[in-house]
Amino acid sequence: MVVTSRETVEDNLVGYGAGRADSLSYNDVKVWVPSNRNIGAVVYPSTKPAANKEFGIVEISDISPAIFSDLLDERLNDLPGEKTVFLFVHGYNVPYSNGVYRIGQMIADFEIDAVPVHYSWPSQGRALGYLYDRDSVQFARDGFVDLLERIATSDADSIFVMGHSMGTLLVMEGLRTLSALGNEDVLDKISPLILASPDIDVDVFRGQMDYLDPRPDPFIIFVASDDGALKLSERLRGGHARVGEGRYISTLQEQGIAVIDLSDVDLGDGTQHSAFASSPTLIQIIQQAKTAQETLMDADGTERRSPLEALSDFTSGIIYLPKRVVE
Repeated sequence: MVVTSRETVEDNLVGYGAGRADSLSYNDVKVWVPSNRNIGAVVYPSTKPAANKEFGIVEISDISPAIFSDLLDERLNDLPGEKTVFLFVHGYNVPYSNGVYRIGQMIADFEIDAVPVHYSWPSQGRALGYLYDRDSVQFARDGFVDLLERIATSDADSIFVMGHSMGTLLVMEGLRTLSALGNEDVLDKISPLILASPDIDVDVFRGQMDYLDPRPDPFIIFVASDDGALKLSERLRGGHARVGEGRYISTLQEQGIAVIDLSDVDLGDGTQHSAFASSPTLIQIIQQAKTAQETLMDADGTERRSPLEALSDFTSGIIYLPKRVVE
């Protein structure tokens, strides 16, 4: 399911472009995820699509907000366990279709037991569109807040929020807005919150955290010291460090955030900036941690240890737990 603040385009299988719409559009999307590919890889469709190895959008159905809510509840109630929504927010230079492919890949490879929802904000989808995208993040913030409020009134027990790159700025600004409005009911439902390769100025992030109350738990950030996209962003901003570069891990730990350093993991078919989704090693680690946590449940379903503690067993040297968990 996709909610977007983009303007429509004529091509039914492209759906939406880079223009900024006056209101949100709600979509039910069928996306083809091929099995004949490397784990973690997104193979974009060519001019002559090969269904055995390339992703594709099969159908985009426009639906009303009310039908979106009804479908969301229907799919949540079909889940075998906890009713969770996986809400993904894409980053810079991402067309509508590519964001859909990415969430499809993550659901398939990480075996995420949740109803997938994608918030697609109006990125220009071009390498030279950085400043346009930066303004679009601010434009799309209120739509993201509206979506979170809608999901929070659904049958969902929790909302698993993940933002990537510039999309993490949108996520944090949205959460700050909810905190300023005193909308604690929505913030309480967010668990976990993951910021992957956050393209956020460290000083801006500090200010966002000061306003965020309550803070999502667990709160996890993926960083990498050699992320070329973030290094470029830093240069464009006069040398101001980005959170995703991982220079201030101890500070993040003190703020109750777990940090996973992807500097040395294999990238698969992706780049350092997309390793959060493309790394076969990370995919395997998270699957193993999930299995470990599930096997350490008491007969009555009470958890003996947190997901972060289970994850830390498999990520020695790359995970830095929050200070309170370490203690």
